[in-house]
Amino acid sequence: MLNRYLFCSVFLLLSFQELIAQRVTLSGTVMRADTALPVVGASLFVVESGAGTTTDEQGRFTVSLRPGSYHINLSAVGFKSDRPFIVVNANRTAVFRLISQTFELDEVEVRERRADQNVKDIRMSQIQLDVRQLKKMPVVLGEPDILKALTLQAGVSTAGEGAGGFNVRGGRTDQNLVLLDGAPMYNTSHLLGFYTNVSSDVVQDVNLYKGSFSSQYGGRISSLLLVNTRAGNSERWRLSGGISPISGRVVVDGPIAKGLTLMAAGRVAYPNWILKSFPERSAAKESRAFFYDGNLKLNYSPNAANTFSLSAYRSVDHFKFPGDTTYGWQSNVVSGRWSGLLSRNLQLNINALYSGYQYHVDGETEGYTFRLTSYIQHREAKADLFYTLFDKHKLQLGVNGILYKIQKGDQEPTGANSSINPKRLEPENARELGAYVNTEWILTPAITLQAGLRYSSFSQLGPQTVYRYAGQAPRTPETVLDSTVYGDGKTIQTYGGWEPRLGLRMQLASDLSIKLNYSRNRQYIHLISNTTAITPSDFWKVSDSYVPAQVADQLAIGLFKNLNDNAIELAIEGYYKNIDNLVEYRNGATLLLNERLETDLLRAHGKAYGVELSVAKNKGKLTGQFNYSYARSLVAVQTAFSELQVNQGAFYPSNFDKPHNLNVQTRLAMRYNWTFTTNFVYSTGVPATYPDGQYVFANQPTLNYSKRNADRVQDYHRLDMAFSKDTRLSNRQTRYSIWTIGIYNVYARKNPYSVYFNRSNARTDAYRLAVFGTIIPSVTYNFNF
Repeated sequence: MLNRYLFCSVFLLLSFQELIAQRVTLSGTVMRADTALPVVGASLFVVESGAGTTTDEQGRFTVSLRPGSYHINLSAVGFKSDRPFIVVNANRTAVFRLISQTFELDEVEVRERRADQNVKDIRMSQIQLDVRQLKKMPVVLGEPDILKALTLQAGVSTAGEGAGGFNVRGGRTDQNLVLLDGAPMYNTSHLLGFYTNVSSDVVQDVNLYKGSFSSQYGGRISSLLLVNTRAGNSERWRLSGGISPISGRVVVDGPIAKGLTLMAAGRVAYPNWILKSFPERSAAKESRAFFYDGNLKLNYSPNAANTFSLSAYRSVDHFKFPGDTTYGWQSNVVSGRWSGLLSRNLQLNINALYSGYQYHVDGETEGYTFRLTSYIQHREAKADLFYTLFDKHKLQLGVNGILYKIQKGDQEPTGANSSINPKRLEPENARELGAYVNTEWILTPAITLQAGLRYSSFSQLGPQTVYRYAGQAPRTPETVLDSTVYGDGKTIQTYGGWEPRLGLRMQLASDLSIKLNYSRNRQYIHLISNTTAITPSDFWKVSDSYVPAQVADQLAIGLFKNLNDNAIELAIEGYYKNIDNLVEYRNGATLLLNERLETDLLRAHGKAYGVELSVAKNKGKLTGQFNYSYARSLVAVQTAFSELQVNQGAFYPSNFDKPHNLNVQTRLAMRYNWTFTTNFVYSTGVPATYPDGQYVFANQPTLNYSKRNADRVQDYHRLDMAFSKDTRLSNRQTRYSIWTIGIYNVYARKNPYSVYFNRSNARTDAYRLAVFGTIIPSVTYNFNF
């Protein structure tokens, strides 16, 4: 009997090995037929075997088959389906091309990659922009803008009109990881927040993940924004661009040699003439501004298995407020990448990148001229390995290492008669390492599991002087006991820990699913700012002995339903986020050029929770979106020293707490390729601190501010509309233009940006500041040759 069992076991093992040996792998890329750009999220279905898969972010796919002849069904949103026939007798690679089937005339659409992918995909809390449609969106001064389109979605907001950065589910602006071709962007705006610093003309795709993202990414606790620029056209040279009231844009791309393409783009602004036309009391009236940016991308694909790319970006801004101060800032980013198939189901990506951001402030008062500078430099190398196992199980792992160098402040006098004394803070250096593993497994047709685990470690490095304070009193310059000087490269402080990620999708019906997600994220660098909006004088700092790493845990649940053959998408998501080690500030804190900054920083605890409702109509002449979110973002500062507690240690609204947010977008397709679009925006006003009394100090009446963020600025609401005309008569037409006539703030509401108070002659006066308090018309011309 034993021999029989042994014989059967050996026979089955040999048979299984033989079956495995008989399988071969078909891998390759799905591209657009007109531009040779990769098609992301395309579906491949092998008719004869029933195997299937989807393409990744590089348009690549891998599927395991038995040797033979097959028909492949190819489909993707916005493309004509195809059914190529292919013979696979051994491992081989192939390139498939799909033809666009639409005029691409719709307004900005936020949708998943397939018509039903919002229901069937395991990822939730994701927003994807169709950036090709941004040119018809009604925006201020007519400049197509990525971030403005994102802030129209549920869970994404901004501190106010003209504010830099964006806030996701009540998070802070520095808690968003923004990657341009894999490299982090430490500044995302031009003109102090009026425009995104990357032109939509060069962008291939935009994906925002609201706290639930793969363990491949780390370093931020709020969201992940992936922005990828497009490669050059491999078939012919093209010229495109546009002219708006404040800027001009141009893009040229095409083939240099076989497999080698170039994309080069530039944008320059000329806003001064229009700033002068604002109302007399507008903050923009006496301001002066200028910016430019440029992108360069080389892409080399010697074969279907290997791709090399080099991406570079540079931007420069200058802004002068009314008065005697000028601000300037710039970003420089370089990213190199190799992506290759090592074997039939193994892919390796290797990246090396640099990102730098710096600003300067020039004081121009006679006798007090100076220049204040600050910068952050980020150098990183990373490797990612992708393994596909039997079509339904994907495994990904990788490592990365980052070196940070930060100068928090360096002030030098300018001019021979300046009385300003020079002052330079010690630079900060740090190292961050990470390793991760991530898997996605289709357990059954109705259940998909995604699990990831990341470990990150962080070290603050010398040279640095670290002060030690008396433990029985708050940290102040007067309570310094001694100091320790660390040499170059010496480890000063370390942090680290595990970051688990877990996602589950349960398909309740063909058009209905429920999704669950849990994630933990750690953040080791912090933007120091005591304003709700990003300003040029904000600066970065690393975690140290007194400023620990931020840690956030988020739990989310969502219900997704499609109606009328995916014509209508319904989604409702709820989330709760707990945050440790937030950075808050003492009352009256001094941030700039503070050698002992830790004496003005406080450790806080945060929590955020909310519900997001989205309804999208994607088919028909009238399409659009309805997005509403109820969201709270609260902070508590609790210390052993009563004089440091904020609001007696109770939770209070954070600077980004806006409970009610409503965005309604409509798009009406009309005759002769005209499109009429509208945006309506409403949100609760941002928190503010108003005086609640007065007292006499040194025989002078003084305003009393007892509770932080106990009041609010007035609610914000605005209506925009635009007409656009596309001159294309067919989707094969390569020379065409798009005209957009837009009206921003149709009913000219003076939405308050902030409210401040001034006391004079025994009277307290309140002043309300509005950035745009009038109708702003615009005409934009976009061309393609």
